[in-house]
Amino acid sequence: MTTSENITNNHFDLTQPAIDHLSSLLKGKENTSVRIGIKDSGCSGYAYFLEFSEQINSDDLKFEFDSFKILIDKKSFTFLNGTTLDFVKEGLNSNLTFINPNVSAQCGCGESFSI
Repeated sequence: MTTSENITNNHFDLTQPAIDHLSSLLKGKENTSVRIGIKDSGCSGYAYFLEFSEQINSDDLKFEFDSFKILIDKKSFTFLNGTTLDFVKEGLNSNLTFINPNVSAQCGCGESFSI
């Protein structure tokens, strides 16, 4: 992983299964990145979001993995610093899972969190 800005002691990482999964989703989509952030939501305060983006904003941090970039705005990164994104398969189910050391509590359904 590399980032376009020198961020000392900060990181956002992906496991190999997450890299493989996102690479397959982005196959054939040139100049498309994955934007990750947080938004106000749910009973605990915040929720993660992921979306495809062809635009890079001036406040985006860029993390490069294999053939694609992860974009995280600086405000969201304050909550995502140190996070690892994993792709987990359990039986017939599979999902992207955030392993975020900054989370202090999660709601019962797991959809939102607080920091």
